[in-house]
Amino acid sequence: MDFPLYRAAFSGLLAMLTGIGIARFGYAPLVPALVAAHWFTASAAFWLGALNLFGYLLGAAGMRAWRGAIATKILVLALMALTSLAIIASAWNFGIVYAGIWRLLTGVTGRALMVLMGAAVVGRAPAAKRGQVGGISFAGMGAGIMLSGLLIPKLLPGGLPFTWAVLGGACALATIIVAIIMPPSTIPATPKAKGAGINRPVLLIVIAYGLVAIGFVPHILFWASFIALGLHRGIVQGAAYSALLGLAAAFGSPVLGRLADRLGFQTTLAAAYLAMSICTICPLLIAGPAGLAISSIGVGVVALGVVVLTSGALAGLLPLERLAATWGLATMSYAICQAASAAGFSTLFHATGSYRLLYAIAATATLAAAGCVFASKR
Repeated sequence: MDFPLYRAAFSGLLAMLTGIGIARFGYAPLVPALVAAHWFTASAAFWLGALNLFGYLLGAAGMRAWRGAIATKILVLALMALTSLAIIASAWNFGIVYAGIWRLLTGVTGRALMVLMGAAVVGRAPAAKRGQVGGISFAGMGAGIMLSGLLIPKLLPGGLPFTWAVLGGACALATIIVAIIMPPSTIPATPKAKGAGINRPVLLIVIAYGLVAIGFVPHILFWASFIALGLHRGIVQGAAYSALLGLAAAFGSPVLGRLADRLGFQTTLAAAYLAMSICTICPLLIAGPAGLAISSIGVGVVALGVVVLTSGALAGLLPLERLAATWGLATMSYAICQAASAAGFSTLFHATGSYRLLYAIAATATLAAAGCVFASKR
């Protein structure tokens, strides 16, 4: 067994658990409690979630623009430490501006950690083990969602400050473990890409990746609140279905990666988008726990697994020297569409108070993404 490789993969899992699973997705199960405790109004809480996604865009832009060499371990630890600090600092209620600073920061650090894990862990793995290593690393996102969904209902009786502090402490512990186990490595400086290698099939896949970002936003920002407040099922049920989404997401990358090896990346990607569209609209068509479970599982598996599928589809359409620039363009497309749609959905919810409208729009966007990938195959 290649122990340095798997130490790096497990470090990636902990980084994704911290920067994405807890810091980003762990916010959604807290929204009903923040509203109930009168820390923020529902609209303000959702706007804070949208601000986090804007930080995601800033993090993507910053990592794409940086061309110098990177001491990976040092930067990973710095980003994880900043994430832990931001979560712990959120335990004090000093108003929406104060909270917005920390939500923005966790968006920046989370996205930067995702880019680093792709380059420093997955990118350095042997081709034969890339899917396995990528599955381990990116499973941390789903594991963090699941952990947040399970922990938060148990922590909330101790109060919101206690809940934030424990979540931040868990991230700090993960940072310490990464400091011990992660092998040092350096990402060398890279010259500016001369072209992104855009042709029609590639452009369609990039567009589809942006559309699915729109489709995922309601489950990021509103899922727990839709269940707890919109369906009147309570905070515990909202957090439980968020945990189920996280559990499904933890298996999304390895499962879809293996399926793509058998069926092809574009075919699997198109089918995954179609399935996600159906699962997104499912709670509006099937009442009760069955519809919520199908939606949590289906969206969870696909929404994070498309990172592996999209990168694999692009790799099959492009020469190696053009892949990095085009993957960077795709991630920027995802970040821009997600940030813009988060603001749009938050505004729309404030104007209408309708959760159902948000999920109908999301399902339509994801269906359009499936159509783009089907078209790219032609």
